[in-house]
Amino acid sequence: MDDNAEKILDAFDEWKEERALKDTMLDQANKQIEVSSEDNNVSSFDLYNRVYNENIVLMYKGAITFDLITSIIETLDRKITMIEQDKKVQKLFYSAAVEVVHNLYHHMDEMKGSFEGFTEQDAKSGMITVLAKEDYYNILTGNFIPTENTYSLKEKIDEVNTTDKSGLRTLYKETLSNGQFSDKGTAGLGLIQLARKTGEKLNYKFDKVNGQYSYFTFQIKINRK
Repeated sequence: MDDNAEKILDAFDEWKEERALKDTMLDQANKQIEVSSEDNNVSSFDLYNRVYNENIVLMYKGAITFDLITSIIETLDRKITMIEQDKKVQKLFYSAAVEVVHNLYHHMDEMKGSFEGFTEQDAKSGMITVLAKEDYYNILTGNFIPTENTYSLKEKIDEVNTTDKSGLRTLYKETLSNGQFSDKGTAGLGLIQLARKTGEKLNYKFDKVNGQYSYFTFQIKINRK
């Protein structure tokens, strides 16, 4: 992983911690005071300015269901159509977003059993953030995953990241012929397609939560120019 990608993922971790802290503080404040209608308007305007200034296209944390990912994909398609003039970039973004969001959904099936240190609701939840910069889009996701599953996933991502453009084409054909497909995954085809279409490295990070589970953060960049 290059230095820029490492900084992006570290910043994403810091953002998660900051957001969790602010949510806690907000809950406490709501219990102590009753906010007037005028204050609500000011808070909403401040939130709008913050989202606008940070170029956040979409930000979601919560349960990941089939209906939810369908809604997220439709929302992203609509928003990107509004803010992106280049039709080729629109198509590329949509294709990458579908792959990333579907991968996030498939990971939910891996979370089964008892969860030490966090609730079942958190275990079945995911996070997705889409940022629009001047030269590129960033799609970032986060979700819990059994640690035993991280090794094969890491192997797949590393293989994709160390394969050149021509090799990715060959790897795709080989995986298509030899991969074991199921309704829960496509034997790594989605990862290969992301790298082929975007021409970018797949950036990721695993953080161990306890002896059984880890938190998986994934990031892909889609160039606008």
